[in-house]
Amino acid sequence: MNRSLLSTCQLSMAKSLLKQAIHHQQEFEKSLELIERAAPVLWRGQIQSGNMVTIGTNPSAREFLKSDQTLLENEKASLYVRDQDLTVANYQKDEEQLEQTIENYCTYFQRDTAYRRWFGKENGGKLEAFMNGLGGSFYASDQFTPVVHMDIFPYATYKQMGQIPYKEKWLQSNELNELLRDTLRLLNPSLLVILGKEHCQRLSENDHLFSLKEIMFSTEYPDARYQLGFYSDKKIPLIGLHYKPSEQFVALGSKRDRNGVNHGTYGSRAVLYKLGQEVNEQLKSQEKR
Repeated sequence: MNRSLLSTCQLSMAKSLLKQAIHHQQEFEKSLELIERAAPVLWRGQIQSGNMVTIGTNPSAREFLKSDQTLLENEKASLYVRDQDLTVANYQKDEEQLEQTIENYCTYFQRDTAYRRWFGKENGGKLEAFMNGLGGSFYASDQFTPVVHMDIFPYATYKQMGQIPYKEKWLQSNELNELLRDTLRLLNPSLLVILGKEHCQRLSENDHLFSLKEIMFSTEYPDARYQLGFYSDKKIPLIGLHYKPSEQFVALGSKRDRNGVNHGTYGSRAVLYKLGQEVNEQLKSQEKR
């Protein structure tokens, strides 16, 4: 592993977290159809002081599988796939493989295999556009604050989480809640962004460290609702979006808002960037109170 990516302390903590995640993986795969040989994905992006962190659901199957459902491997894989002859138990004890997995996390957005269809391209649309408006970027830039992404459920499944029965049992498990907290301790964010209304509700109701205030909305784009708040006793600024910029406001359908603006317009780079700017202004107002 490139030792300049993480400090000795960070690497030690990251390996401990990964071992913890692999341990849970062995339990989850007894009940869930996890993608075979797909490693847990604790985060994506280079950890840097003061970085922003976005929180989603779980890694997409498209990051691990070809269209014929066979595994993407070697240089074609955007995330780590363990060797075919390496069991989960042995992987958990293999220091070299663990370090390769962690390096894979750190260099994710530096490689051509990053899932830009969801995150967006550099200076492009989707989540990247919103984060640009907020002052951040997943890609190396002197202009923006670095952004790291993590998921509540750090395992890739064949089915989308929304299609999995009893998904709440897994998303609200004590094991994942502890893993999420510990990972955030490693990432040490200056700002957290929760992606999706359901996650805002789930995290704020089940974890007292996530504190969200009243629902707010954009004046120009009123169906883009969100909440502000804080995470942990460190009062890390927290944004809870009731929409997912990467999914083109799918949950809103094809209707128009009260201003007559079609929801499809909400998914453009220009609008997402503007929404990020508006939320950023509200965030600054909160900090002044």
